[in-house]
Amino acid sequence: MVHTGACIANLLGQGGSRKYHLTCNWLRYFKNDRDRRDLITCGCAAGVAAAFRAPVGGVLFALEEAASWWRSALLWRAFFTTAVVAVVLRTLIEFCRSGKCGLFGQGGLIMFDLSSTVATYSSPDLLAIILLGIIGGIFGGLFNFLLDKILRIYSIINE
Repeated sequence: MVHTGACIANLLGQGGSRKYHLTCNWLRYFKNDRDRRDLITCGCAAGVAAAFRAPVGGVLFALEEAASWWRSALLWRAFFTTAVVAVVLRTLIEFCRSGKCGLFGQGGLIMFDLSSTVATYSSPDLLAIILLGIIGGIFGGLFNFLLDKILRIYSIINE
């Protein structure tokens, strides 16, 4: 979904497709690099928002991964884009629940379905989770320690 959103935004940023005769005159305003980057960033945010039903998560993903330069105007555009995606997705899900979407109504539109069941964990499960967390924390700290030492050695070598 992220890649699809970015591809659609890139297509709009190019002014449409001449090969398939999908060009519009108003799309020529997006021909500069900044607008194309902003469109692709908003497309990525829309893809994450659609895939995970998380509009704010889509904006945060775009902020961290997709945006080269982040401006406050881009933040509001990304929020607006993901809000539109949330409304359209909710409408599509309600429409597909009525059985009019074929395979898309069988869980194929969005794979992550919400469930009202509560997961139960036993004591050995919780102990294993705690142990994995401790091991992950130790390895993460070791990684940061070694990375710091290696970078100090490189800075000494380069001087």
